Amino acid sequence: MQIKTIKIYGFGKFHDTTFDLSNRFSLLYGENEAGKSTLVAFITSMLFGFETAKHRYAMYQPKQGSQYGGELYFAHENNEYWLKRIEGTHGGEVTFKNLTTDTVLTKDELTKLLQPLNKALFYQIFCFGERELQAIFDLNRFDLVKRIQRIGAIGSEDWIGLTQQLTAEAGELYKPRGRVQPLVRLLREYDQLTDKIATTKMQFQEYQKLQINIQATAKTLAEVQGQLKQLTIQANQYQRLISLYPQYQQLKTVVPRQSVTPISTEDWQRVTQIDTAIKQLKTDLDTQGEMVKKQQAASVASEAQQFYINHQQQIEQLAAQLQTMEELQQRQQQSDKQLGIIKQQLAALNQRYGTSLNQLKQLTASEQQQLKTLFDQQQHLSIQRDSRADQRAEHQREFEKLRQQADSETSSGMDLKWLIAGVGIVLVFLFAFTGLIRTLGGIAGMLVAGYGIFKPIISGNQQSTIDSQMALLSSQLDQDRQQVADLDQQLVDADAKVTQFGTAHHLQGFAPEQWLDLQTDIGNYQLAIGQQLKLEEQQHQINQNIRAYLVQWQFAGEVISLGGDYAYQLQQITQFLSERGDESQKLHWANETLTASTQRRATLQERLSQQKGELKQRLDQYHTATMAEFQQRYQEDQITVQRDQQADVLNAQLSPADRQILAQSDSLKSLEKVNQEIQTRYSEAQQRQAELLDQSSQQQYQQHQLASSDKYQNLLQQQADLQTEIIELTDDWLTKKLLINWIDQTLINASQGRQPQIIKVAEQFFHELTGHRYQQIIFTDQTVQVTRADDLTFDVGELSSGTAEQLYVALRFAFTKVMADVIAMPIIIDDAFVNFDRPRTKAAIQMLKELAGTTQIIYLTANHDNLELVDDHDVYYLSGGKSD
Repeated sequence: MQIKTIKIYGFGKFHDTTFDLSNRFSLLYGENEAGKSTLVAFITSMLFGFETAKHRYAMYQPKQGSQYGGELYFAHENNEYWLKRIEGTHGGEVTFKNLTTDTVLTKDELTKLLQPLNKALFYQIFCFGERELQAIFDLNRFDLVKRIQRIGAIGSEDWIGLTQQLTAEAGELYKPRGRVQPLVRLLREYDQLTDKIATTKMQFQEYQKLQINIQATAKTLAEVQGQLKQLTIQANQYQRLISLYPQYQQLKTVVPRQSVTPISTEDWQRVTQIDTAIKQLKTDLDTQGEMVKKQQAASVASEAQQFYINHQQQIEQLAAQLQTMEELQQRQQQSDKQLGIIKQQLAALNQRYGTSLNQLKQLTASEQQQLKTLFDQQQHLSIQRDSRADQRAEHQREFEKLRQQADSETSSGMDLKWLIAGVGIVLVFLFAFTGLIRTLGGIAGMLVAGYGIFKPIISGNQQSTIDSQMALLSSQLDQDRQQVADLDQQLVDADAKVTQFGTAHHLQGFAPEQWLDLQTDIGNYQLAIGQQLKLEEQQHQINQNIRAYLVQWQFAGEVISLGGDYAYQLQQITQFLSERGDESQKLHWANETLTASTQRRATLQERLSQQKGELKQRLDQYHTATMAEFQQRYQEDQITVQRDQQADVLNAQLSPADRQILAQSDSLKSLEKVNQEIQTRYSEAQQRQAELLDQSSQQQYQQHQLASSDKYQNLLQQQADLQTEIIELTDDWLTKKLLINWIDQTLINASQGRQPQIIKVAEQFFHELTGHRYQQIIFTDQTVQVTRADDLTFDVGELSSGTAEQLYVALRFAFTKVMADVIAMPIIIDDAFVNFDRPRTKAAIQMLKELAGTTQIIYLTANHDNLELVDDHDVYYLSGGKSD
């Protein structure tokens, strides 16, 4: 793959930036923070997807608000591709196209094209910087093999993960030097158990003999215990027969009962229940009769209720209107409150203005505007007149000031003050100073004295100016007097118009400044008068309606006690209707209760008749006339039934064998004699059982003593169990190890044995980078070793940082060159030669140029000296453009 053009919409510090990488080798130069690491992150993000918010510092969100993402133009396997990736889910929204065939491709096809690489593997193999060079100190043979396998075999990533998992699981089962692994622990336990078995085996023959004796004793003990069980059954049988023998004798004398059907307990209980029910029903009937009498008395209506019933239709018609009348009464009360408030408002207005308000009419809007215009004219003329009067007074003051100045100027000739001052100055400078100062002081004194001499002439010129100003002010004063007189006349005319307006509208009784404010009170007064008349008319109508309604109730006046004001009469009617409704409800309940009680009494009477009929039927069944005869007959039947039950119980307790023994025994003494013989044999059997139990206990103790260290058979069983478990774990461990070896061999075959080839190429690169000082690279299971030209071998940890990094670079270059037939990706190097001296840096860059024939090289550096080692046309400055 060769990246040809990089176009960045927005990524980190870059926005709207394009890089042309058409050469196979490109050196991108930029100082620190020029964006070298950002550009590397952009290339990998475009190929493998943007980082998510989980790694937000690796997302490189644009700093200047540009669209997040960009484009890549690259060539791969003789095809030109265009890749666009912008912000979106799952690594960004991808647009992918094959420009050679003009075919639109999917994100999955991009992933397939890059296989088996992912972002992590790309960084491990094709992209490195100074930080990655330090990985050489942790590199070993297995790491190199794994990286070869990841590139050489498709899907090897999963197989390598499985190998790691199987290695860990096998290590958990067994390690040659382990102690806690299950297989190691079981093998150690098996050895200890084998030693115990060998020790216990010596006592096994004696143990077996004792085991045979224990079994024989147990057999004899079982036989004796069987005899004891049989004797116990016989003893219990004879003891039971001895206790039942008297009842058996009575059984022989029992006379069979007659065939008359006895009274059963169920029939006796039923007859007793019927008799009790009859007595209870008679009591309930008496109680119900008393209740009916009380309820009949409670269902009688009062006189007022009877009046209500007699006039119910008329009263209900009037009652339907009662709510309306009550609402009218409430409205009248509200009207009284409103009327009182209005009267208070009228009284307040009359008190403020007198009774003249009722003679006034509120001005219309145009009339109020006309009055406002008259007032504005008055105010405007008054302001103008005062302004002109003030101006006239000011002119008068200026005129008087000029006149006084003119008088003072014409009253004197030469100014002696200035003359004396000038002479004094001349004398002072003449006698007190010398030279130029005296001359200048004399000139100044002469000028002052000259002003005093020629002042009348100068004042004459000023007098003519004052006279002209006074003439102008006199003319202005005449104009001011005329304008003030005109404005006074206009004010008189305006006042006359206002007076005329007040007379026309009957406002002369009030001050003109009150006329406009008075209009609101006039309106309120007229509105209150109208409301008062409306409320009085409304109250009059309500009173007529209520009066007419109450007249209709006069037929019930005595019953309801109508009298007083309307509100009281309506309250009486309401109370009357409420009482009648309550009493109607009570009467309704009383009638329902009376009906129910009457029905209940009839039901009780019917049930009494049924119960008496059933009782007579039951008594006739057993040929008895009264309850006393029935009870006596039942008692006699119960005695007979109890005797029969005793005989049945005795028969149930005697088995056929019991009857046979009793039939053969002629007396109780013969039974007791047999029972005594059984007891004697039982005691002998018990003694034998005790002896055998003691013998068995001693044998068991001896056996326990022999088996106290460990039971031989148990140890053998434990040994067999351990063998089974060890075999299973060993099979599991061997299976995992064989599977690991099989996977490794398969991946090695899939990688076509590239490890020796990579090491060979790396030795050549390392030989050139170190100035021919080192000639061989050796990989071990733990580390990497190198052999110097003088045949001295060094671990990578013994090398200097620069030499170790050169070894890492040689391995990375060799890896890329050898694996180029599997996947050829650009190698991106971010300032990886900072620890190299100049000759080795020059050799490394020369190696990069040679490697560019196999794959694209993108080298980013902040070292300005490196620019001298490459051609100018291969240099790109990150600060802006390709060099010329």
